[in-house]
Amino acid sequence: MGMLVLLWCVVAFEWGVSGAWMLLVPACLPFMNFSPWTGWIAFEELDIVLLAVLAGGYARRAFFHDRTSPRWGLTHVLWCVLAATGAVALTRGVMDAGGWSFDWFAGYDHTLNSLRVFKSAGFALLLWPLLIQHLREDSALAHQRFAWGMVIGLACVSLSVLWERAGSVGLWNFSSNYRTVALFWEMHVGGAAIDAYLALAVPFSVWALVTARRPTLWVAAAALVLLVGYACLTTFSRGVYLAVLCALVLLAYLLHRQAYLTKPTRVRWHFMGGVALVILLGMEILAVLGGDSFMQQRIAKSGQDMGSRIKHWQHGVELLHSTPDWWLGKGLGRLPANYSASVKGENFSGDASLQAEDVEGSGFNRFVTLRTPLNLDDLPGWYALTQRIELLRDSTVVLKMDVRVQDPVELNVQLCQRHLLYDRYCQGATVSVAPRDGAWQSLEVPLRGPSLVSDPRIPSRLLTFGISVDTPGGEVDIDNLRLAGAMGQELLENGGFSDQLKQWFPAAQSYFVPWHIDNLYLEVLIERGWLGGLALGTLIAWALASTVWAPTSANPMSAYLASGLLGTLIVGLVSSILDVPRVALLFYLLPMMLIGCKNRTIK
Repeated sequence: MGMLVLLWCVVAFEWGVSGAWMLLVPACLPFMNFSPWTGWIAFEELDIVLLAVLAGGYARRAFFHDRTSPRWGLTHVLWCVLAATGAVALTRGVMDAGGWSFDWFAGYDHTLNSLRVFKSAGFALLLWPLLIQHLREDSALAHQRFAWGMVIGLACVSLSVLWERAGSVGLWNFSSNYRTVALFWEMHVGGAAIDAYLALAVPFSVWALVTARRPTLWVAAAALVLLVGYACLTTFSRGVYLAVLCALVLLAYLLHRQAYLTKPTRVRWHFMGGVALVILLGMEILAVLGGDSFMQQRIAKSGQDMGSRIKHWQHGVELLHSTPDWWLGKGLGRLPANYSASVKGENFSGDASLQAEDVEGSGFNRFVTLRTPLNLDDLPGWYALTQRIELLRDSTVVLKMDVRVQDPVELNVQLCQRHLLYDRYCQGATVSVAPRDGAWQSLEVPLRGPSLVSDPRIPSRLLTFGISVDTPGGEVDIDNLRLAGAMGQELLENGGFSDQLKQWFPAAQSYFVPWHIDNLYLEVLIERGWLGGLALGTLIAWALASTVWAPTSANPMSAYLASGLLGTLIVGLVSSILDVPRVALLFYLLPMMLIGCKNRTIK
């Protein structure tokens, strides 16, 4: 995996020099994150790729580009204001977390969560001069590269959805309570990463269809549209359905206006193929939403869900206690920690923290402390420390570990076929641990359950080991985890935590309330304040206005960019977006591209 990331960095540097990064970044964005295998939360492999792109791009500017000063305009002023408000919100976030500290495996209540949320805007601001340079040199090529990058990214997401569902519930099972996440591992604590991505990216699948000039390319684009439709439908997200519908309506309007202005030549097979595609999409919608579809249950609960969501939003706004909070926000990345600490009954469902103690004659020993909150009787067991493993053959799996408790607790140990949030088959055991004068105890626990070595015909066979506390208010120290398979095969890495939390990944199930406010606009208000919201809102409004209300616009790409941006704003009515750096980066790039479209034509 390390060699793969290194190779991508070399490619990113070269493409940063050439300008082809505008294809590379959106193309690799949906899969360039390996958090369940690395244990990283604050950082991800995409960060390394972006740093390589920036190094290549700025090296090109330094040695090969005419360094004339650009003329300042409203765009530059808006970006400077956005950068300033972002820097203030970042500073407030660090201060709210108790000051700066560094930890490669920091969680959502750590100082580095502020940097995690800020980095998407930071990378976008650093990419802005490179973007302007490429648009000036060849606007058509720059926009084409970006569009193809989005199409490739959509293909990756759609294929990963097929792979996920084929190995989890089956491609044609639409009645089970299973919502796809693709490769957006940020959803290990819930959220709407895939929702926001699809709402933003779907118009580019239409671009691939509209710009296809040969029948073979058109058929490939039509197949992508069907796959993207399947991915959207199987999120079972009402927000995605509404956002995609609104984005496509705006796209149809803008494309109709451009067609009226340019009067393109009509091709008969385009029309016939379009009719066939619409019929197939209709059949796909009926198959997913008809019968006893899980979506019908969600629609029936819409009123109840909206009531609890409004209450959730009220709790979020109540976090703003002072005038500085209202104008400058609580600080980037501080919503989860503040919400969990301040809202009664809405704590994190658990916590896994790395600890160290001195051992006489042996230096110090690292171990992990698992906790569950005292006041949440329904939540124990819903927060686990997990690790991806590989089990090659059926055998009895035995867990050995050292534990220490001050009060009696129950531990839940599971080894499951799990993509991210939902279990298919599991082997497991529940262990009752009694205190032993504060001393460490060695336990040996055989795991029992159905076979986990999947049928080789099933494409997705991800296995996850997880350990959690089942006792309300329970706390247990854990060390020296060893999971032995057939012939003594060791299945766990870093079981003694000598490499801190490397390869260990915390994951929640079923309960995700404190981690997200589920509204883009409240997310901005709570963490960035009115000033940050006004800066971002003004930039986006101007970008959209320059497209929607510009009757002489002759740039076809602006229609797709504006539609994607509108889709993101619509899904943002019921989803958080900026707490997912990968998606937030695209969210910032869209208005950049839209403003770059102004007064530029694509031939």
